[in-house]
Amino acid sequence: MLFQTHIANRRELLSKARAGDPSTQFELACDYDFDPPKDRRRAVYWYRKAARQGHAKAQVHLGECLCDGVGTHRSRKEAVVWFRRAAEQGDPAAQLNLGAALFYGKGVKKNWAEALAWYRKAAQQGHDSAQLNIGHMYRLGEGVPQSWKRAIAWYRRAAAKGNVAAMHWLGRIYGGQEAYRAAVQESIVWLKRAAAHSDAQSQCSLGVCYINGEGVERDARVGASWYRKAADRGDEWAYYLLGLCYRDGTGVKQNRRRAKYWFQKAESQGVKEARRALKRWEATSAQA
Repeated sequence: MLFQTHIANRRELLSKARAGDPSTQFELACDYDFDPPKDRRRAVYWYRKAARQGHAKAQVHLGECLCDGVGTHRSRKEAVVWFRRAAEQGDPAAQLNLGAALFYGKGVKKNWAEALAWYRKAAQQGHDSAQLNIGHMYRLGEGVPQSWKRAIAWYRRAAAKGNVAAMHWLGRIYGGQEAYRAAVQESIVWLKRAAAHSDAQSQCSLGVCYINGEGVERDARVGASWYRKAADRGDEWAYYLLGLCYRDGTGVKQNRRRAKYWFQKAESQGVKEARRALKRWEATSAQA
């Protein structure tokens, strides 16, 4: 019954979209794009119809489809054209996408200064991913003079809006993993915030902190549990570190079979340390 109602609603949208209303065309395109039965080619068709009439969000969605080759040919160059049209209308998502295209030189000549200008426009509208990207630029000194103070300030702005990647980078920076003075207690605060949002890298980093007693009271069992959470989310370093825990009985009951299992998973993801651990494993087993 719900499906039949949806189809009836889609037919009604289609009738209005054919009359030329860009807002309805965009709504219909989203319906084809996101709701079953999906039809990405028809979604692109209607995004393009609305985009040609100046509908900013349709221009953004069309650009994203062109970037990924979803429902249409792949053309980053054409995508940039649509991102620019929407960005000039003030759409923050378009400003972010245009900034990224200019920063990486995808579909357009690389231009860090212009990328920063578009990121700033989006950031001023509160777009946390744009704020994050400006933080990256200041952290790396790409297109701007390197500045830890400004990088941290932008990461904090993004983190305040719930950006998990910004929380993670604040944890890394304060944790001494970058060329910045360590403030371990501050690092733990941000790593815990990111970990609470299931960020695997932050969960793995927290595991290290608990195993080594860095900024927290040493607790190998808690450390191993954070490794497990990160491993469950596919973090390759967590695979390796969990393997070490099982090999040595750190925070878990020693179990050579499980250690080998986690080392093998880490090796399959290209962790060289895991490959060396497996070689030592094989040598030890041969001697036994």
